Amino acid sequence: MSLLIVIAPLLPACQKAELFDTSTPKIVEIAFSGSSSIPLEIIYDETVVDSTRGEFNTMPNPFKLNIAKGGENISVRQKGKTAILKSYNINAENFKQPFGIFYDNGKIYDSGIKYKLEILAKNSGLDFYLDNQIIYQNPYEGTTLETLTIPVNKEQKRSLAVKKKGEKEILLTKIITAADTSKTLKFYLEGNDLVENLTIPALKNPRGMSVTFKLLTNVNAIETKFIGGDVDLVAYIRNLNTTDVKKPNPELRFTTPANQSFVTMELPPLAESEYYTFDIVKKGTNESAFVSNNSMKKVNLGFGNYGSFYFFNPDFMLFLPGERIICTIMPAEETGGANYDEIFVTPTINEYLTNWINFQ
Repeated sequence: MSLLIVIAPLLPACQKAELFDTSTPKIVEIAFSGSSSIPLEIIYDETVVDSTRGEFNTMPNPFKLNIAKGGENISVRQKGKTAILKSYNINAENFKQPFGIFYDNGKIYDSGIKYKLEILAKNSGLDFYLDNQIIYQNPYEGTTLETLTIPVNKEQKRSLAVKKKGEKEILLTKIITAADTSKTLKFYLEGNDLVENLTIPALKNPRGMSVTFKLLTNVNAIETKFIGGDVDLVAYIRNLNTTDVKKPNPELRFTTPANQSFVTMELPPLAESEYYTFDIVKKGTNESAFVSNNSMKKVNLGFGNYGSFYFFNPDFMLFLPGERIICTIMPAEETGGANYDEIFVTPTINEYLTNWINFQ
């Protein structure tokens, strides 16, 4: 009888042991990459399982985690705070669990992509807005060469808008996603005319070159005045050593419209001792497209004896075989003639735009 009394209390103890959690551990490897300006803690199952390291808040090394009991979410918060900044879903089917952290202005994003700006803006500074919040400013006209870091989540679309400095009107809007990392925004801005892309024809002759240009007729015109209307650029070929001039046969004449849109002209190959010169004439004529502001002088055509195009690639060149360039062209005034009473108006390259506009 006494033996039964001893054994009986042991039976419930054995039954209670069977209620203990015997679930099989489910191990995954958690790996965070990215950057943060503040110290962060990583929370799983209401417990801090890791944190950023040191003065620069370096991401922790990959670590193993048993997710058998704690659910399928892991969270991040600022160290010492209780508010969760971002939660990530753990895919229990995969061993490796990579997550991105990019802290920006109180929020955590999956990444911070690099987005380059290569812009030439005449007569205006520029403001850049990300989702209606200003992200970058260049208050000066001229070039903008900058790399923006744009926080973005997977599948998120963010709006990057460009405005003139201090103005409300949007010049250009780009939708930014995580796939846009390392992309470049290029454009040329003159007044309200923004050019991002230009269709540049392939060269008919691979040894020739093309010049896609916009003629700025009233730039640098001091002694002369532009008559108006469509104009032609008429080409001549000048010898570098003898200064002899000849006219190509057939004639090379390229029309540029009065609205100052871009035009492409292909120049056939030349001998090394030759280069092109040009006159600016009224369309379809051999009359100058400019008149003199000086009653003592008159505008005459140079017939190839004045002016030239020169290029940098990166060295000084008078012709670039196989190359296609984009530029703006302005008139240049040269005084000559037997008594220096004549003005010759010839085109000269004002700005190289090849680096600021996308070829299509």
